[in-house]
Amino acid sequence: MLDQSTLYQTFTFIACVVVFSFLEFRRPGFAINKMQDIYLNILALLVVIFAGEYVKTFITYGFDTIDMKKIFSQNYFSGFPSFVKIIIAIILTDFALYWVHKYMHRPLLWRTHTFHHSIKQLWWLAGSRTSVIHLLLYSVPQVLIGYYFLQLNILELTAAYSFGIVVNIWIHSNIWVTIKPIDWLLITPNYHRIHHGSRGFGVKNLGAVFTIWDRIFKTYINPGTVEKDFPLFAVPTQKHLIRMIIGF
Repeated sequence: MLDQSTLYQTFTFIACVVVFSFLEFRRPGFAINKMQDIYLNILALLVVIFAGEYVKTFITYGFDTIDMKKIFSQNYFSGFPSFVKIIIAIILTDFALYWVHKYMHRPLLWRTHTFHHSIKQLWWLAGSRTSVIHLLLYSVPQVLIGYYFLQLNILELTAAYSFGIVVNIWIHSNIWVTIKPIDWLLITPNYHRIHHGSRGFGVKNLGAVFTIWDRIFKTYINPGTVEKDFPLFAVPTQKHLIRMIIGF
């Protein structure tokens, strides 16, 4: 039987699928064939679903082994309203994941990230291509910041994780949208598409929620300055699919 947290995250996922499928149908950013690589995309989604919880459990076990709760025993955020703590968690996690993502594009960690960059067409399901080690590396700061540092309760953690589901589907969706005046701060599918582009764009627009980290650390490309219909860079999967799914 699913626990309450899993049920909320499942509901969030289903709601996002309905909403973004409708948006992609009504105002697609590009003409794509969703049946291309459909079985690979479904396989990738299953990997995320089944490996994701095991990865978080493994990380939690590791942190508990070194008594991480004792290290962060003083909870300075206990008196903060839940909404504020969740916002802090989102900001800190997005900052941490910017750096994880940036180093995934360095030689040492590139193989953990190649499966994600095997996407030939961007749409909500294609964004699920994530290797197991990629999941592990991304989950470390998520668990450390949310569960140990901020000590969010189960409902607060569920809200933060559900927000992450929305973000991942949103930034990979096949829609072309401007959300002025806040698109200078929040990342859109237009913005993230540049990261999946050819011409060396892969080391640009690394953020997932806020554009500020790209701006500060000079990895920012304004999507308004790039023509819309540029080609994507897709790492071939034919010879190394299993290795790419695992992430080594």
